[in-house]
Amino acid sequence: MRSPEREGSGADRCRRGMSYQLEVDMVRTAHEMDMLTTPYAFNPGEATKMAEAGADIIVCHMGLTSSGSIGAKTGKSLDDCVKEVQAIRDAATKVNSEMIVLCHGGPIAKPEDARFVLERCKGVHGFFGASSMERLPVEEAITGITKSFKGIEIKS
Repeated sequence: MRSPEREGSGADRCRRGMSYQLEVDMVRTAHEMDMLTTPYAFNPGEATKMAEAGADIIVCHMGLTSSGSIGAKTGKSLDDCVKEVQAIRDAATKVNSEMIVLCHGGPIAKPEDARFVLERCKGVHGFFGASSMERLPVEEAITGITKSFKGIEIKS
């Protein structure tokens, strides 16, 4: 049985006939076409490969977002993320000192989570939002409005 944290990982992509190297090659081609590239890097080795391919922005991916109703149930701590984001950033900027580096995923789901990581990492420029900017706010809004409707008392 596959763990949810590994879904979409390198091992999972290989089973599907894909590889991280194909992603690196795609970023290299996009760079040659003067397109903006923002690849995910899950570790320092991947950050190095993407930086060497000419990536414009490296997104330090900390895994599936662990918040919300369908978020990953297990994952890293924010302290783990600080160490991993810094290591990925350091690898990318060894190749390109001008690299823009963003943090993303795992337990970094709310503004205070991003602040925690960004205040403790050197040279990380910001946060790359996905679920935390589209799925989580919608879940909160739907849950809130549903509770309001359910709270209506009907007088007979």
